[in-house]
Amino acid sequence: MLRTRPPHHVYEILRGASDEEPPRSFSVAQKRGIFREVLSMGLPSMSGFVVTSLYELVNMFWLAKIGAAPVAAVTMCATFIWVIAFPNMVVGMGSVATISRRYGEGDLHRTEQSIKATFLLKFCFGTAMGLIGLLLLPWALNFMGAKPDVYELGLTYGRLQMLVMGFAMTSYSVYTALRSIGQPRAAFWVQILGTSVNMILDPLLIFGLGPFPQLGIFGASIATSCAYISVVTFGCFSLAKHRSPVRVRWLHWPYPKLDELWRIIRIGFPAGINAMSFSIATSFAVKLVANYGTVIVAAYGMSYKVLGFGVAVIVGLGLGTGSLIGQFLGSRELHKAWLAAVLSIRLAVWIMVTLAIALLAGAPLVARLFFSDPAVLEPGIVILRIMAISLPFIALHLGAEISFEGAGQNVPPMILSIVHSWVMVIPFMYLAGTALNLGPVGLMWGWVVAHAFGGLAGLWLFQRGTWLKYEI
Repeated sequence: MLRTRPPHHVYEILRGASDEEPPRSFSVAQKRGIFREVLSMGLPSMSGFVVTSLYELVNMFWLAKIGAAPVAAVTMCATFIWVIAFPNMVVGMGSVATISRRYGEGDLHRTEQSIKATFLLKFCFGTAMGLIGLLLLPWALNFMGAKPDVYELGLTYGRLQMLVMGFAMTSYSVYTALRSIGQPRAAFWVQILGTSVNMILDPLLIFGLGPFPQLGIFGASIATSCAYISVVTFGCFSLAKHRSPVRVRWLHWPYPKLDELWRIIRIGFPAGINAMSFSIATSFAVKLVANYGTVIVAAYGMSYKVLGFGVAVIVGLGLGTGSLIGQFLGSRELHKAWLAAVLSIRLAVWIMVTLAIALLAGAPLVARLFFSDPAVLEPGIVILRIMAISLPFIALHLGAEISFEGAGQNVPPMILSIVHSWVMVIPFMYLAGTALNLGPVGLMWGWVVAHAFGGLAGLWLFQRGTWLKYEI
């Protein structure tokens, strides 16, 4: 499927960037060495995102005990939050390339400056978008077709999330900064902290256990908010310690410069457009699903979260690998960057194949963890099985994007994602579900076919190799 031996045109890129002749093929020892580095950077990040995704499943599990409406409300709120949080991707992807390259170059002064610039941008953008979100949330829930009970629950959950969006967006930069300076294990433990706060508070506040008040879906929102604030606080302390590879002195020189702020935005802007396009398309997908009622939205939301567990694994692996790719490109070791990317994509695909097989076989068991009502359980099993087929193709798509993002070349994956969302996902879902009148099952098959095309297109884009010679 994807060979470690670079194609001829990629080899010419590698040779043109080095004073020495790069290897035409890689030895077993070289592959093992780079694979160990991929695992060293990727596993802690992957584990952290698995834990975070596990919390989201647990959150969905507790809310499902209340009923289908809270699950549908959180599904719609999460979709809207990802739309307005597109600056998170702008700054996030710009910071991955900037921080990791500066660190790879050995310039600790500029690395510290980039970290400060990232945190400043994230908190300011997050706070501003959260305030805008407060105004738009009622309209967004109506647009996605929320029923009256789902609408009220969505407002209850979403308003607090809007108020803490500055902390929410900054929390992701804690992980990015630690990974980019070679501290993926520290990023993992910070994620463990945030997830633990969330998982402990969730049942206490949702059901009112012990001395805690019974707050239902608002309790879930409070738990999530406390987790974001904990991550940012602990992350800032971790980066300020003397033993940090890059000690960040938050209130002292060097201060963020305008050119560094602009560089991060410029590099990440295509990724932000990518994220916004994907999120808006997801909103349209939810709207298509909502045509079939709250029960189908709840089943879709459950399936999406379960698949999100696998996506989180790949995103975590990819973010660790993206930082590694940035470091290799910064030190002009392009052949190592190529090999790291190929091995990472291979690993991602095998992980997703394994998860897809597990979900195809275990869909009834997974669905029963969330729902006992046959009206929700039966469509949940069918939808989960269909959507699981797309997982290996999602791995190809995400793996390709991470390679470009690690290099800081975000325009090609932006174009790919926009085409994928608006030319494939939404039209295919509408065609199979609505135009051909195949209902929710057709809708989901359209989703799978679109992701298959998207994965193959991502693989083609990656193998062109243009990301290897991109300069920031």
